[in-house]
Amino acid sequence: DFGAAPGQVTIIMQEKVAALADGNAALALDPDDRWSLLTKPHGHGDIHSLMKTSGTAEKWLKDGKEHVFFFQDTNPLVLHTVLPTLGVSVSKRFSMNTVCVPRRGGEAAGAITKLAATDGDASKDLVINVEYNQLEPLLLSATGKGDENDASTGYSPFPGNSNVLVLGLKDYVTTLDGKDEGVVDEFVNPKYKDEAKCAFKKPTRLECMMQ
Repeated sequence: DFGAAPGQVTIIMQEKVAALADGNAALALDPDDRWSLLTKPHGHGDIHSLMKTSGTAEKWLKDGKEHVFFFQDTNPLVLHTVLPTLGVSVSKRFSMNTVCVPRRGGEAAGAITKLAATDGDASKDLVINVEYNQLEPLLLSATGKGDENDASTGYSPFPGNSNVLVLGLKDYVTTLDGKDEGVVDEFVNPKYKDEAKCAFKKPTRLECMMQ
């Protein structure tokens, strides 16, 4: 238990997925074994389906836990935000809360945005992360302007996503029990050899994100 109390640490195994060799989604072979497929991680979005299928989320709820804090192990400094973010979540009775940081225009980091419904129905509006490779074309098509810094602050009006989530556990379990059962939509973000965008630098993967 790595020095923790018995049962305090839970480890859930994530499976890999087959890698894609090209834009036609041909399966890539393992360079060290031509009889095997090359596999890659499916992304941190699998955490939600794993929390469901392993029974971990439901067990925590039955154990009396009220919130769950998600973060990426590549960003340990965000642990400093646990208590203040949890405090805000409790005082405001948020089912979901996140942490964002100042971000420069064009910076290669996901951005927290508000997407408003075109029919004016505010109930359809979403406060959501938009990945940096999708933000610029989205802004250009919607406003005619790209991801530019605000002259008064020197930062983009769209703050950076830190991949921190604080979720009310009861509502989270209810969501996991819904029709999607924690399965998150997939996307692909290949790195191309050149501007023609016809060939990949290396095999890519379908992936999903927890946020």
